[in-house]
Amino acid sequence: MSSAPTPPAPPPGSAPVPAAPAKREITLISHSMLFYWWPIWLLGFTMALITWMEDHRLAIVPAEVIVASTARADVTEYTIAVKKGQETKSLNSAVDQSKTPQNTRIFPTRVSAKAWMGPLFCVVLLLTVVITNVPLRGLWSFLVLLMMLILALSISLIPDGWDKLLGTLGNLHIYINMAGYLFIATVVFVLWAVSVFIFDQRTYIVVTPGQIQVCEHVGAAIRNYDTTGLVFEKQRDDLFRHWLLGFFSGDLIVKTSGAERETIRLPNVLWIGWRLEEVQALLREKSVVAGK
Repeated sequence: MSSAPTPPAPPPGSAPVPAAPAKREITLISHSMLFYWWPIWLLGFTMALITWMEDHRLAIVPAEVIVASTARADVTEYTIAVKKGQETKSLNSAVDQSKTPQNTRIFPTRVSAKAWMGPLFCVVLLLTVVITNVPLRGLWSFLVLLMMLILALSISLIPDGWDKLLGTLGNLHIYINMAGYLFIATVVFVLWAVSVFIFDQRTYIVVTPGQIQVCEHVGAAIRNYDTTGLVFEKQRDDLFRHWLLGFFSGDLIVKTSGAERETIRLPNVLWIGWRLEEVQALLREKSVVAGK
């Protein structure tokens, strides 16, 4: 059995052979707009947890109903009077379940008694949709954010301000049960996770000291460009999308040089500020090596 020949040892007193430098590269990943939808599933799971901990239940009654209460030593008894023919399935089910003393699930639907939870979730949901579809850059984003903060603080400083506001609008209170929060949060979380950890990973730019590799969308061919004359440009920030929801993300524009100049756009790159500093330092390494 033969073995591979071993390289000859360096002569005594000679300088050691330097090891080959490790190949350095920086990967810039572009994210879709679904990345900014994390407040929806996070708030949805939080609201569902609060509703579960409160353990308040929902009873569905007709419009014309009379409720009377009788205080006793240890309990308060409520009597509901409903016209004939207007009984609801919720009440009939509660009567049947009450016949079993050990049954505690007379009204199984959990809902929070806090009037602000439903409107807050709806406002966050709608704001996220608007922020991810309507770009507001520069001064406009600051003015809109300032107006929203002033309006929210004005209502919050009034005792029971949100409850009174909804009451004046025809008692248009928004109540979402625990299953509603869980359904919306779970669906959005699954879509968000698949997009962020699977599909977004296939839209990227890999920067090395000598060249860059570009894949602009899922399924596209990987193109190589020389780093000579490359220009990396960060687009102007969207205060809501890039700062408030995107962990200081930003839109990246790369302009190539040469006979066929191209403009490559990579939206929604996380922590784009310090990532660009790393890219510039990596490109300077090539300039130093080439100048020797």
